Amino acid sequence: MTEKTKEVKAKADRLVELTAQKERVQAEMEEIKAWFENLAVNDLKDTKKKTVEYWGSSNARVVVGNSETVKPVSMAMVKRLLNTVYPDFVTEKTSYSLAAPAKRLFTIAYLGAYTEGTLDDTIQAITKDEKLQRTLRKKLKGKYEKDTESLMKSAGLDAKEASDWAYLVSEVVNWEWMLQVLKAAEWSGTPQEAVDIINAAVIVDESLKVTVGAEEKS
Repeated sequence: MTEKTKEVKAKADRLVELTAQKERVQAEMEEIKAWFENLAVNDLKDTKKKTVEYWGSSNARVVVGNSETVKPVSMAMVKRLLNTVYPDFVTEKTSYSLAAPAKRLFTIAYLGAYTEGTLDDTIQAITKDEKLQRTLRKKLKGKYEKDTESLMKSAGLDAKEASDWAYLVSEVVNWEWMLQVLKAAEWSGTPQEAVDIINAAVIVDESLKVTVGAEEKS
């Protein structure tokens, strides 16, 4: 057997061995990722957080992020809903491309991520202190995590109370924004009729992505 033949055999054997190892490692990685995804589903439940991180020993970090994908089913129904503001919300190409505001609108409606009400009424329910109310009107923007921090710092709420109120604020802000869009679109029906059209016109897929890396804790 020549040296070349020996080398070819050795390389072929090693490549097959490494491929088998890769498949085993990949299978184990997918199993562990699925475990973290299931864990994250529970940890993200009843919050407005989009990501959650888990730390191992030293600087090992796993981040699980939740995302939504909006898929148009009937663009004719979308066009009917958005009416005069349709060109601002949808980019027309050979295939339709939804702009960020349209994705937000459809995601809010499809997932039911809204609560009827106003931000002012919600703030008044949080506190009767008029000075604090004015402060909260400036700080609360419907951003769940930032609003939770603001409510803890400015209103002196504990973490659970702040989280619950921030959740409601997020949904109320979504509701008010949705009404503003429908008004701009000169929508003549009810908000619920608009939601029904959206639910028939699009599909919103929620997905989780696991990111693995090494990073120093802050």
